[in-house]
Amino acid sequence: MKQGKRYTTLILWIFLAAIVAYLGYHVSTLLRDPYTTTTAIEYEAGAGYYATGFVVRDETPIASEYDITTVTAAEGARVAANEVLATGYLTADAQARQTRIAELRAQIEQLGYAGQYTTSVADQAKLDTAINDQLVQMTRYLARRDMNSLQDGAAELKGLVLRRESSDSDAELITRQLENAQTELQILQSAAEQDTAQITAPKAGYFSAVVDGYENVLTPDALETMTVQDFNALAPEDVGDHWAGKLITGDRWYFVTSIPAGELADVEAGDSVRVTFARDFYGEITMNVERVGQNEAGFRVLVLSSREYMQNVTLLREQSADVVFIQYTGLRVPKDAVYVDESGQPGVYILESARARWKPISILHDNGESYVVELDKTKTENLWPGDEILVGAKNLYDGKVVG
Repeated sequence: MKQGKRYTTLILWIFLAAIVAYLGYHVSTLLRDPYTTTTAIEYEAGAGYYATGFVVRDETPIASEYDITTVTAAEGARVAANEVLATGYLTADAQARQTRIAELRAQIEQLGYAGQYTTSVADQAKLDTAINDQLVQMTRYLARRDMNSLQDGAAELKGLVLRRESSDSDAELITRQLENAQTELQILQSAAEQDTAQITAPKAGYFSAVVDGYENVLTPDALETMTVQDFNALAPEDVGDHWAGKLITGDRWYFVTSIPAGELADVEAGDSVRVTFARDFYGEITMNVERVGQNEAGFRVLVLSSREYMQNVTLLREQSADVVFIQYTGLRVPKDAVYVDESGQPGVYILESARARWKPISILHDNGESYVVELDKTKTENLWPGDEILVGAKNLYDGKVVG
């Protein structure tokens, strides 16, 4: 009886030791081969180069013969031939006079609107309707951030309100004020003919108030033969101070830079690239490759062009930009999750129902710590968005229980 009890005790100890050994093995395996998962997500990456270059346009500087020049055209505005761009003054008094002329013109406009109505009951109702309509219209301008139209509508609204609050005697006063303002305006305009002049656009184009000395150095014609040596030697001319701005003509602008030849191995004229400037203009631009220069000491000139956003880039000149030559779209896979089978096929293991499942992949681009792999939804055997990829695990095989 005692001997049987000893056998039973021994068997229990052996069984317990086996359990401990089994658990210890799996614990040690987990400690040696820990794993995590990451979700396969759709991803874009580009192969390109961060370069510094110059924006080039067909530009015509507009001179001013006056000591004081006040620009009136908006930066980047599309202007017609003979449209006023700026006003030149010989003296500070002439500039002050012009300020008064502008005030009188605004006053005359407001008084003119006010004088269009009488104080009859019918016209008062018309005024109320007109004021309400003008307020609604200005709200629309404000919602669209159309500041020019908002400013134009403000004069009419002021005139309408002024007339709405006027009586019959006020109407006579408005008429006299209008006549006095017109008389003063005529006198000031006559005096301004001697020392004030409007500077107009010689032809149609986009206006910019900045003249930086590159206008005759960086031209579209110069880009056709520019070398790396020419690019490195670029410098602005001394242009002085008497300028009203410049006119940008043509329907195309350019970006020229110098890039290591190895980065341009697969780039040809006619290709499209994506460009993101570092400052002053935000947003990605698709540009065309106009020219790829010859290899000069390991560098080549790259000339890009665009027909879009001309009005937004009038102030751009020397710029740093991220130029992306090739864009890869697929799934992002960490490098330490990639394995290669006996046939040389790369792939990953995903976690599916607590088992490791093998999925082959096609690598498109090395993105540093990860790969961009092809997204192919034609087969369920391929890697799909949302799959849980096993990362950092060892001794995996298809069907292995891992969790």
